[in-house]
Amino acid sequence: MSSSARRRYGHAVVIGSSMAGLVNARVLADHFEKVTVLERDERPAGPEPRKGAPQGQHVHLLLEAGKRVLEELFPGLTRETQGSGMNVIDSSRDMAWQHFGVWKVRVPSGIESVLCTRPYLEWSVFQRVKALPQVEIRENVTVEALCTDAEKTRITGVKVKGPGGEETLEADLLVDASGRGSRSPRWLEELGYGRPEEEKIGIDLAYTSRLYKRPAGFQDDWKLLVQYPRAPEGWRAGFISHVEGDRWIVSVNGYFGDHAPTDDKGFLEFARSLPRPGLYDYIQDAEPLTAPVTHKIPTSRWLHYERLPRFPERLIVTGDAVCAFNPIFGQGMTTASLGAKLLGELLTGKEPHTPGDLNRASEQFRRKLPGIIRVPWFMTSVMDMHYPQATGTRPPGVGILHWFFGRLIELTSVDANVYHQFLRVLHMRDGLESLLQPGMALPLLAYGAKSLFVPLAERANVHRMPQA
Repeated sequence: MSSSARRRYGHAVVIGSSMAGLVNARVLADHFEKVTVLERDERPAGPEPRKGAPQGQHVHLLLEAGKRVLEELFPGLTRETQGSGMNVIDSSRDMAWQHFGVWKVRVPSGIESVLCTRPYLEWSVFQRVKALPQVEIRENVTVEALCTDAEKTRITGVKVKGPGGEETLEADLLVDASGRGSRSPRWLEELGYGRPEEEKIGIDLAYTSRLYKRPAGFQDDWKLLVQYPRAPEGWRAGFISHVEGDRWIVSVNGYFGDHAPTDDKGFLEFARSLPRPGLYDYIQDAEPLTAPVTHKIPTSRWLHYERLPRFPERLIVTGDAVCAFNPIFGQGMTTASLGAKLLGELLTGKEPHTPGDLNRASEQFRRKLPGIIRVPWFMTSVMDMHYPQATGTRPPGVGILHWFFGRLIELTSVDANVYHQFLRVLHMRDGLESLLQPGMALPLLAYGAKSLFVPLAERANVHRMPQA
């Protein structure tokens, strides 16, 4: 929608210019005459890590559903950035993945993922959003409070503080994409709406990462190496991802305070503790380009705004401001992109529009967003709750779920069809119900029966890193 004559609304304000804020600004530019993005920090001039996104120095993955949204919003983005070193990979063929004590099979799946550093992807998107004539990005600006109508039923703008002092920005729609540090819970409570119910899982996780020069002569047998632990016995993991600049980003992590050191020797020793062959064998003689840095994730949490009995009109809360996942499956950027797509769909309507359209769209968004979050949250929370050290409410039957997913994951090391369907769920092509179809359930039941009598090493691929 390029003609301004077709834009239906006046001014939208977005809090935050991380990935969630940027993709929402792009969507809003199709529907509003003006979109103002407020960023607390000053962004770097290029694709460099920034203070407001400390997770940016660690391994990231854009799942297929997120890739599709970005290609819809920014035609040519993937093709153009591939020329600069972004990697688009087949999520099975190009990925060597040790998960729950087994190595998954490697066959072409047709399900694609995007590999690059988070700063590079965000900077690429930022350049395209900044170029939109409807969008203004203001840096070094903090949002101090929400503005409402006299009855406090509708958000009408924000009070901000920036280099020029304090001011009030009027807005027809406000989108909070400010991440884990979102102040929306406090603002809602101050306005008399109460705080949203919080679902939280304590994991005390930390990623420690550094960049390496990709070794000369390395054969591209894989572009992403992943080593997850077998819960609940182990809780250390490691990743090597090909990224732009002919580099590797290497991340190791540990749950429950077992965090990797940030000195050279300690980092390597932590990597050595992972099962071999694996990550350590590739980096022990590789040349590091940066010092190790750590990012801590004490909890994953989901704020259930949809359960509040009352909610102000024309307020959207999205991205990590609603649900901040354990990044184990790389779902954050994809879920944020799908949320932006949902908002665009809700804002699209027939002319002439009525004053109530934005009210309905914001309320529908609050009600529908959990449908996007539910499956990725379920998958990561089930994995985390496998550990007795994890804190949080365990749902009834969680032991059965652990058995089911444990056998399912083991089966992905010997059954390509089962792995392919698992990937379809992980990449948000299909829902969890697809795992219960006869083509999945029957092999899983047969494997489950086998697991009662046959040791793991004899029924699954435990030791061999499979070749593509």
